Amino acid sequence: MTEPPDDNLDHYALGFYALGKGLRREDCPYADGTTAHSQWTAGYAAAVKEREQKT
Repeated sequence: MTEPPDDNLDHYALGFYALGKGLRREDCPYADGTTAHSQWTAGYAAAVKEREQKT
C-alpha cells in the first residue's frame, strides 16, 4: 500500500472480522509500523481470543 489508509475506516473491526473471512494475520493489508496495522492486528487478536474462549 503506497498511500495511508482512509481515516474513516474502522481498522480494528476490519481485523476482527478478517478471521471469519478466512484471512490470516499475515494478510494484514497495512504496512507494518502504521497505526492502521496495529489496530487491524489488535482486532484480529481479539477475534482469535474470542474464538478460543468459545471452544
